[in-house]
Amino acid sequence: MGERAGRVNGWLLGLLAFCLPLSTTAVTVLASLLLVGWLVEGNFREKFRDILANPLCLAVFAFIGAHLVGLLWSEHLDTGWEVINEQSKILILPVMLTTVRSEHRWRYLGAFIAGVTVIMLSTYLALFGLLSYADVTPAHLTKKTTHVFFNPMLALAIYLLLHRLCLGGVRGVARWLLLLLVGLMTVDMFITEGRAGQMVFFVLMGLLLVQCFLRRNLLAAVLLPLVLLPLVFVLFYRGSPMFRDRVDQAMLEISEFRRHPDTSVGLRLFYWKHSWRIISREPWLGVGTGDFFSAYARINWKFSSHMPFTDNPHNQYVYTAVQLGAFGLFFLLAMFAAQFFQARRLEGGWARPGMAFPLFFLVIMATESYLMVFETSFLFVLMSAVLYRGTSEWQARVGRDRPPAVRPRSWLILSYRANIAGSACAQHIDDRLPLLAAEGITPILLTGPVGERSDRWRHYRAWSLAPSGIRFEVRHFLRRRLARRWQFKLAETLLLLPVMPLYLLEKMVINLESEWSWCLAAAVRGLLLERRHRPEVLYSTGGSASAHAAALFIQRRSGVVWLAETQDPLVHDREWQRSRTVFRLYCWLERRIAAACTAFIFLTAQARENARQRVGDPFPGVVIHPGASPVLFTPPVAHVRGPHCHFAHFGTLAGSRNLLVFLRALSLLFAEQPDLRQVVRVDLYGSLDQPSRQLMVELGLAELVTDHGLIDRRQAVAAMQRADCLLLIQNTTYFSTETIPSKVYEYLLSGRPILGLVHDNRELTAMLADRGHRVARADDPRPVCDQLAALLRAHAAGAPGARAATAGPVLLDDAVRTLVALARGAVAATGGNGDGGGGHGTRG
Repeated sequence: MGERAGRVNGWLLGLLAFCLPLSTTAVTVLASLLLVGWLVEGNFREKFRDILANPLCLAVFAFIGAHLVGLLWSEHLDTGWEVINEQSKILILPVMLTTVRSEHRWRYLGAFIAGVTVIMLSTYLALFGLLSYADVTPAHLTKKTTHVFFNPMLALAIYLLLHRLCLGGVRGVARWLLLLLVGLMTVDMFITEGRAGQMVFFVLMGLLLVQCFLRRNLLAAVLLPLVLLPLVFVLFYRGSPMFRDRVDQAMLEISEFRRHPDTSVGLRLFYWKHSWRIISREPWLGVGTGDFFSAYARINWKFSSHMPFTDNPHNQYVYTAVQLGAFGLFFLLAMFAAQFFQARRLEGGWARPGMAFPLFFLVIMATESYLMVFETSFLFVLMSAVLYRGTSEWQARVGRDRPPAVRPRSWLILSYRANIAGSACAQHIDDRLPLLAAEGITPILLTGPVGERSDRWRHYRAWSLAPSGIRFEVRHFLRRRLARRWQFKLAETLLLLPVMPLYLLEKMVINLESEWSWCLAAAVRGLLLERRHRPEVLYSTGGSASAHAAALFIQRRSGVVWLAETQDPLVHDREWQRSRTVFRLYCWLERRIAAACTAFIFLTAQARENARQRVGDPFPGVVIHPGASPVLFTPPVAHVRGPHCHFAHFGTLAGSRNLLVFLRALSLLFAEQPDLRQVVRVDLYGSLDQPSRQLMVELGLAELVTDHGLIDRRQAVAAMQRADCLLLIQNTTYFSTETIPSKVYEYLLSGRPILGLVHDNRELTAMLADRGHRVARADDPRPVCDQLAALLRAHAAGAPGARAATAGPVLLDDAVRTLVALARGAVAATGGNGDGGGGHGTRG
């Protein structure tokens, strides 16, 4: 019985969507039948779980609740209950929300568009004199005041159709039919009278252009709305007498408002003017639910007794503010904030209409109290149910896809960078997520906004709050979307000009890393996520100290097991580049991390030892080499030995990590053995610094070097396997003694010989030498020249170039298993619930 009722309800909802623009009686009957069917269907536990987990439902309840509270200071309770009764139509949202099936979204929207199309066709029939009744004429194409809600619905229908055409993959005859329908609707928009619909039409078209081009071409997304929309306006202004008359009439009524306020636009301005007098007297709580008419009548009688009274200011914001003040406005706007919030989580392209609908409603509410109008209040409910029905992710969160008693193991992972192509910090965590999932762990990511949102994992983002962070994130956003440098610089200048004075002031006062302020927003959002998901482990990683600062805040307030992994050491004892104040701040943070975390994870033994000496014992230091995954090298790319010996370098060359020593070593080699010049070739994948480029020319080696520029990771892995020898170069700074470049682990899995130019790093030297690769000092051309000669002799003899290995590769799987074992041991020690406080795990 319940299942059959559910199927019938789906058809009732589609029929209601069709009748919404056509008949209030039909909508009332269908809504009543829908409520009865919803009660017959049963399954209330799951329904209420969905309702309570949906922010929009909660916001709607709060909005109606605010009106109930407003009765406490209302002078006219009978009128107040009437207002609540008019607003209460939106309370059917939970019924519709739990009736909608997400996979049938386009059916409901198609039914709504079909209803709008019926009215549109009737206006064309009236235009050509084929349809005529009392208040419909060729000069007035809609029945009575139908244009008040019809034109906004028409604008929304046009947006939905164009969105489907532009971004929905419609092909063939269907595409041409939809284009014809859009054309007819657009013309109809400007031969009918609804100015609110015409206004919101331009807003939605501008939004659609931005949505279509934002990811592909930011400049087009900005310029096209500025160019095309004025052209469309001029086209219809000149071509449609109705549109021209309505625009001219509105401009005339605004200009003559003071002398002749008794006009359509003039009355609205008059209502708002008097309403503002009421709001200024009761700004916080208003006059009470239902007291708009009486309060307006008193003001009107005092200042303009000759003008008519009103119970509707034709503006939802004004209507709410008069009755409930800022208190009511907050709950009104909270409903639309909830829609924006949920739209960001919609999948399958639905995020775009999910963002468009609240903007649509926010615009039209400036011209009418549309939550009081029958048709548009049901439109609000219908579209909210269709668009913001919980996705599979949301349903899983509230327990629809698993028994309520079972809670999956989850880790809350804080990393500023994730899902960023070419970023070593991002790849570090991105590569681990599938392996953590294979261990039965649900990753919950909290990152900065510079990477793309993951479509595989639960991914939340927070934004930096300081000017340096805003500048960094805006620049990164622009780089992803603007290929040409002039476009980037133009957009950067326009967007960041207001931020620059504050940025300079910040750098003078506190010169920290650009993303330092991310920890502020990440700490608050991370704590909320910890409260919601109750993860068994908190895992902070990445090159930014802000992730650990945020994790420290969360751990202190939750007691959850915390693994803190620093990819680059937070502090360097020598060659510190920033001020002593910043040095002391980072030392303080390092001590606090060591005191609170379960395990303080380092990527090298030297980094751990240096930190232990700064912090002192006991010290929860652990070394885990990140490793790389063999999956990257499947299918393998065969190496083909050619006449040239290709040395390949991957990554950024800048500062003291450059080709200068390598080029001088080549020059020495060619001076001693000139015939080898015909054999050596150098391939660079990534960025090349200017000093290296200049030295190539001075030494006459430029013709031997090919700069391939930036390539994606898959292409880089394939190029590694094709190279004859892989070149590794370290910075010649103290920093290099504590770090191992992440690409080393991919080099080790490539099967190709490696020549490492290493700076005072015994751990990296041993790692390469134990696996048969060659190492030379990074600051001396002579030993590099000797190693080059040996490699070229091996290449000429057809030998692999690598010597006997005494150790195997360093694998990502081993690193993840070690990480998970650390976490499991710590969780078990706290009783298995992750609430036992800090505690120290394995110690170095």
